Amino acid sequence: MLLLRRLAPFVVGMINASLLFWQAQSPASYPWLAVGVPVLFAAAGVFIGWKRFGAAEFASRLLGPLLALTSAAYALLLAEGVFAQWMIPAFGGVVSYAGLELLFLLAFLPTRYPVNGLSHLNLALVPVTLWCANYASVGLTMFIQTPRVVPVLVLAATGVMLFWCTAHVDASADHRRRWTLLGGWLGLHLGLLGAFLPVNIALH
Repeated sequence: MLLLRRLAPFVVGMINASLLFWQAQSPASYPWLAVGVPVLFAAAGVFIGWKRFGAAEFASRLLGPLLALTSAAYALLLAEGVFAQWMIPAFGGVVSYAGLELLFLLAFLPTRYPVNGLSHLNLALVPVTLWCANYASVGLTMFIQTPRVVPVLVLAATGVMLFWCTAHVDASADHRRRWTLLGGWLGLHLGLLGAFLPVNIALH
């Protein structure tokens, strides 16, 4: 069982990269292949971290990569060309591998775990996650004429979840709550800019 857990980061990383690549090749089947990416990552995370962490600690450590993968799959709805066929699949594979590898090291080889490694990964993924969420949400309002409230709600919710999982590891409940509210406030403003700035999607 330990061998399977050790292999899971690499295997899931390869599978998720392949799923995103195949999804880019067959856009008519969206979102069925892309949905499997965050689902597989979450399942592998539970498999590796089962009974090793408390529920809140486990969620805060893996929510960042999970949100990044979800937003990448969401961006694939409108992405095309090199961005869709190579950059998003590569990003999905790397994030899946890095998140699960760090989780395994923390759970089974703590002496090799880089200090606050998952926290640093979560922080590094914040701008990319917000960018992908904004890219797809604004694109929907431009090309499919979805209501302008979509980017506002998506970015506000994403901001709340990202800031909740990037609070300092030693933060008190009150500090985490304030940090989470700040994330929702930031996401709300980003969503408003996305909904109402009269510029093209590249500039967004």
